[in-house]
Amino acid sequence: MPILIEPFRSSEVDTLAELSQNTFIESHGHSAKDKDIQDYIQTHFNTKTLTRGLANPEIYYSKIYYEDQLAGYSKLILNFPHSLINSSSTAKFERLYLLKEFYGKGLGEALLNYNIKLAKKQQQKAFWLFVWTGNKKGLRFYKKSNFKIIGEHDFKISEDHSNPNYVMKLDL
Repeated sequence: MPILIEPFRSSEVDTLAELSQNTFIESHGHSAKDKDIQDYIQTHFNTKTLTRGLANPEIYYSKIYYEDQLAGYSKLILNFPHSLINSSSTAKFERLYLLKEFYGKGLGEALLNYNIKLAKKQQQKAFWLFVWTGNKKGLRFYKKSNFKIIGEHDFKISEDHSNPNYVMKLDL
């Protein structure tokens, strides 16, 4: 099978950092000034921050391969409630990023389903995420996967720039 999904290991933090930075730039690099994007990346996708995440038992970083090539990753946080959801057993799906060269191969769906199964196995009752309102492809993808828009959120890229996001939820 050409698709393989497995957890990131702490020893792979450099690979995770590089993949995180590259996929964020591809997905959101045009959404704010270059300096704001670079500052965001340096704060959120550095090895120190990612090492802490990899050590946290409530956070799952997963990588996906397509034909033996690293194609993307996801981040799932268990027991991370949102004020618009009436359950503490709620998972936040914080990241699903693919390198652009792997779009259209069903990898996003495979990675999403992998994380949904993981959340269910951990007795999570709902699954929520933010989607940038400018990400039309992402919005279609999540709506097709039965997510519902339940609210809005301003996602801070920097002190001077926020991107409007939808809060979307899937009951598990």
